[in-house]
Amino acid sequence: MPTKHSSTRKIGPDAAVPWDLVRTFLALERHRDYAVAAEMEGIDHSTLRRRIQALEQHLGRTVFIRTKRGWEVSADLQELVEAARDMAEAAKRFSRAVQEDAGIIRISLLDAFAHRFANAFASFQEKYPRLVLNITTETHFVDLIQDQIDIAIRLARPVQRNGSLIIKKIGDVPINAYASKNYLEAMMATCAGAPVEHHFLGMNLGFSHSDHTFTYGSLDRTEFGLSGKVVAWSDSFSMLARLCENGLGVAIMPTVMAVDYPGLQKVDPAQADVTTELWMISIFDLRAPWQLDLANLLQQELNRWMQPFAPR
Repeated sequence: MPTKHSSTRKIGPDAAVPWDLVRTFLALERHRDYAVAAEMEGIDHSTLRRRIQALEQHLGRTVFIRTKRGWEVSADLQELVEAARDMAEAAKRFSRAVQEDAGIIRISLLDAFAHRFANAFASFQEKYPRLVLNITTETHFVDLIQDQIDIAIRLARPVQRNGSLIIKKIGDVPINAYASKNYLEAMMATCAGAPVEHHFLGMNLGFSHSDHTFTYGSLDRTEFGLSGKVVAWSDSFSMLARLCENGLGVAIMPTVMAVDYPGLQKVDPAQADVTTELWMISIFDLRAPWQLDLANLLQQELNRWMQPFAPR
């Protein structure tokens, strides 16, 4: 069985400093008071302290010292202050460029859905030709700040820790248990009337339960009235579907994806779908026209390809 990934991220001395730590550093440097800096950043006092501690751990030294005027950056770190201010100014320039509908938008998608949003992205690019889309597919849950991702689409609702991310539910996604016809016939013949012990194909996703409310990951095959053992793992829905189509076992997957594989069928045609949710997570506030248009296009595209599976 695959090991679970730890939710603790270690930052080495050569790693890039996350922007949220830099922004917190500048807030405390400007206001010299933890409570005021936390209020101005829209986070609680303990979160601000943890960020400063994380920054000091990254640098391997104390950054702020307490004086009569409040918390001040150590005198030998003024170059750090200037570098942080340069980063803040660069972030402002980027924000202005994006607001003016120009720049690069980095989007992370699950491999199972990437191609299905192609029409939405094409329509978006036609309307906003100065915005360049950089689309990647991955199964792990990216840290938008650390991994420099602007928008992510996931079968998960992130736990909102500090208000720095905007989340929007795009829609509901039905899922069910699928297998090939040959596999099901062979299992029925082998069991000869006894309860079927299935071979399952498990989804191995790199994510932290503490960071996301992950409906799909918490599904149990017993919800579909099935029992058995896992014979293979993969972090790709596409790979699971191919293995399933080749008769290796049963896979739990989105219904809208299963229809792309003619060799698959529901293990139990009478089994009702279980619904999970598709979410968009963004560093943007979703107020600019292009941001609203992108969110609406994705939602419309999801609704379009979900229509055949809607209850009648």
